[in-house]
Amino acid sequence: MEYIENTGLMFEAFGMTRMSGRFFGYLVVNDKDAASFNDIKEALNASKGSISGTSSQLLNAGLIEQVSLPGDRKTYYRLSKDRVGSILKARTKLFEQFAKTLVEGRSLKNREDDVSEWLLEISTFYSWIGDQIDETLEEWEKNKKEIIKKKRSEYEKREK
Repeated sequence: MEYIENTGLMFEAFGMTRMSGRFFGYLVVNDKDAASFNDIKEALNASKGSISGTSSQLLNAGLIEQVSLPGDRKTYYRLSKDRVGSILKARTKLFEQFAKTLVEGRSLKNREDDVSEWLLEISTFYSWIGDQIDETLEEWEKNKKEIIKKKRSEYEKREK
């Protein structure tokens, strides 16, 4: 439960709800392939509405996925099996949309001022960072096996 609560605090620091972190944390430590809506509700001592809203948020973020089990009508959730990059790629699209919104706002101003300069800087930054992330994701896909192998070795050394 301590891990689940700490995950909730971490998600909260990322601007999501604490419950979304708790939900995610529960799926991380759950030893089943998937957890039912009721399992999660009971484990987190949360309301039906809270779990429903949280599951929607996590589904939209691409962090979890809904699954069904043969012969069972319940709704089950598990951590997303999507490639790591696809989750981040979806987020970088938001960066580009944010940059475009700022550029549009700048174009609607009647004069150049400090705000105009700030809008130019921040929109350029978000556009640039999206490009950097795309390049990093390409590099990741090319070298992920080697990177994971190296990290696994580092983790194993720390555990000893």
